[in-house]
Amino acid sequence: MPADAASYDIVGVGFPVHYYRPPTVVSRAIEALGRLDGISTFAFSVNGSYRGAALNRGRAALTRAGGVELGAFTSYGADGFYPYAELGALFSPGHPAESELAEAFEFGRALVRAHRAVRRGEAPPEPRPSDPRTHPVYAFERLVTGPRLTRMLYWHLFRVDEERCIRCGVCAKACPVANISWQTGELPSWGRECVLCLNCRTRCPEDAIRCPLDWAILRPFLRWNVHHAWQDPGLDHARAEHRRGKITRL
Repeated sequence: MPADAASYDIVGVGFPVHYYRPPTVVSRAIEALGRLDGISTFAFSVNGSYRGAALNRGRAALTRAGGVELGAFTSYGADGFYPYAELGALFSPGHPAESELAEAFEFGRALVRAHRAVRRGEAPPEPRPSDPRTHPVYAFERLVTGPRLTRMLYWHLFRVDEERCIRCGVCAKACPVANISWQTGELPSWGRECVLCLNCRTRCPEDAIRCPLDWAILRPFLRWNVHHAWQDPGLDHARAEHRRGKITRL
């Protein structure tokens, strides 16, 4: 975190879409920035399938803090969501493509031009239209995978197969919020700060971890997601598998 966000000319926040919203750690980081009164801001996101409310929420958080939005950008990126790979699907493989990277560079140049114009007293550019409302199924999934339920319940439901686990510590090292305790030769254990990113489950080389998204009750939702996205002509997709800690395009 910057010591003083007010000392910056432009504050931008970028993030991968996580359950159709910004990741919990990103939302917390935006709140921790404090007031951004009059500071130029922008947001960008990367999504494997659908953004849902992610970009809208990131932009709104910066605006509520008093930032002056210069623009917003989004791109596709290869979807590393292991439940989809276990159902045989990888969305947006090979993204961001060269064309998307070129658009990102132009977006950056436009930000500089817009910031200079605002500094000269001109009006900021017309805001990008908000993304449409989230499909009800995705809205429900966003609700039940939220930070409150994760902190209250889900963190406690990660399980390790003691016979399969080789005590390697890959899961603990892969956790972006250092929520997994592990020492050489011991089984890992989860704390309450889980953000349900599933890096631990995805990266385990022995497939020794089970988590709430493995529950049978959630399988119909995951299958619906894959079927719906697979039929979307606007989404690139490929066959894939998840095995021994890796998602592989087939």
